[in-house]
Amino acid sequence: MSGKNAGLSPGELSTLLEISRVITSSLPLRNMFETIHAYLSGILTYEIGSLYINEKSRFNLKAGVGVEDSALTNLSNRAGTNYLLKKIKGTGRPWRSSQVFTLEQIKKHPFYVQVLEPMGILYTAGAPIRDGHQILGSIHLGRKPEDGDFSDKDMQILEIVANLLSPAIRNIKIKKISWQLDGLAVSGNGRKAKDNNTAKLRGGSDDRQMQLLGSVSSVMAKELRNPLSGLKMSFYSLARNFTSGVMAQQDLEQMDCSIKRMEKTVQILLNLSGDLHLRREWVDINDLMDEVIKTLGPIMDPDVVIIKDYSSLPKVYVDREKMHTVFGNVIENALDAMPGGGRLRIITTENQGRVYVILEDNGIGVDAKIKETIFDPFVSNKSSGVGLGLTVCERIVESHGGKIKLRSNGGKGTAVCIDMPVGIS
Repeated sequence: MSGKNAGLSPGELSTLLEISRVITSSLPLRNMFETIHAYLSGILTYEIGSLYINEKSRFNLKAGVGVEDSALTNLSNRAGTNYLLKKIKGTGRPWRSSQVFTLEQIKKHPFYVQVLEPMGILYTAGAPIRDGHQILGSIHLGRKPEDGDFSDKDMQILEIVANLLSPAIRNIKIKKISWQLDGLAVSGNGRKAKDNNTAKLRGGSDDRQMQLLGSVSSVMAKELRNPLSGLKMSFYSLARNFTSGVMAQQDLEQMDCSIKRMEKTVQILLNLSGDLHLRREWVDINDLMDEVIKTLGPIMDPDVVIIKDYSSLPKVYVDREKMHTVFGNVIENALDAMPGGGRLRIITTENQGRVYVILEDNGIGVDAKIKETIFDPFVSNKSSGVGLGLTVCERIVESHGGKIKLRSNGGKGTAVCIDMPVGIS
């Protein structure tokens, strides 16, 4: 983006925060883009907006706002002649149309004559939606002649929105890949396959799926870490210097929560990719459970009662941090299943050289349709869940030579049992 980095006002920052909330929601892509438009048009003047996604090296129009159906079809069919789209695809950076051609050249170009002029659009601007060096898509805006060209600040805002969109577009593409894996119903280790044919083929398909997931997760984690570090630095700088009222404080708190969620997502991805690199030590499981409960205290509903049914246990040789992740994830799921309060019972016991941890809630239970595949990637019992938490839990537990099992009845709660050997498996 050319020009100096223009400062954003508190109102613009607040709007971008709302847009980030929309992007992290579970809205379908088209509805998401329409909602983004509702916010973005409040801080940036434009007539039309369009969203392209890169599919097999071709940029296809997936959503449009401010455009009638006939014009949208025309915009989609002639995407190959869109000079701004070609420039963004070739360079991987934001552009204004006035940086590509002079106004006289634009008015003679087929894309302008056949697509933009009938809609009354002269000035256009676009920014790539990037995943590292890969361009996942592009977001474009168009203005009427009387509104003038896009400014440096306009381009800055557009680029921020494109960056915010990146995880959502990446997740859509990953899910699409995972759904295309042979059409098999994959069950994890120790779980029942859906039919005999699947049972025979499960091993190879499971390996391919986990290899794909591990590879994608590794790339995603690496690409998220750097911008997340920059975001954290900018956030803490803003938090130190920006103190203007209750609303501003609430926005900062929401940003802090969002950063923590992103950090958790990065950690999940790292636990799915490559070797887990276990750093084992002798751990008292009862002490670890107390530590996890204390960590989750700030998000715990006061109407949730924790019942600790601990037995005297030998210490277990595990990676403390990774097992903290496992127990924390399972307890968070239990808390989500008891939105109006409830009971969470934690049982620890030992038998024949193995330690057992049972976490039992009386919440809404797991939907019967997904119970058999609940540990598979992208399967979630929550409307806003990505469906990787329990996949990570299973991988960590099995890497310790342990097992994780789930029993649930709809409306009657869920019990998760984790058992591990005391020593090295």
